[in-house]
Amino acid sequence: MTEIPSKKEAILDAALTLFAEHGFAHVSVAMIAEQSDVTKSLIFHHFGNKEQLWDEVKQHYFNQYAQTQEILFEQEKNPLALIEKSMRNYFDFIKQNPLVARFFSYAHLDNDAGCGELDQPLFNQGEFLIISAQQQGLIRPDINPTVLIMTFINGINQYFVARCRFEQWDADIYRDDETFINHFIALLMTGIQP
Repeated sequence: MTEIPSKKEAILDAALTLFAEHGFAHVSVAMIAEQSDVTKSLIFHHFGNKEQLWDEVKQHYFNQYAQTQEILFEQEKNPLALIEKSMRNYFDFIKQNPLVARFFSYAHLDNDAGCGELDQPLFNQGEFLIISAQQQGLIRPDINPTVLIMTFINGINQYFVARCRFEQWDADIYRDDETFINHFIALLMTGIQP
């Protein structure tokens, strides 16, 4: 039996779609109401205003990813395996939710500082993991943890967001997503190890 999404979920889904296609400034509450088949007053009831809806979309979809990443932090004790599984986890999440990468691209273009606040706890855990692995001799000591995390997030995001560009360079990497992520992980994992 298929679960019918609530009106609030329908609003969040419509807002994600529209914000990912047009950015914050070019989306009106009326557009979101029409896309989600609700009234503008219901949107204001649930979210207050467009800015709060934007923040709720950001929080909602980030939390979906963060929950799976937290489980990995708890379950995987091998630092290198955890880094590899984290890249795969993020890739799988964006593959299932490609609009999220586009949404966050707009958030970054708009200098939305809330993004950094949102992912700071996950970043702190990742940074600690990388530094610990460096101290154990598993990762090169000259690797900056922030750059490593940025590289894997941005590389995966760009695979999905800039497909029209990169597909022209090598269409084969888009025929099978596993080919890309396997090459990407191999490149990063080989590059960070001593």
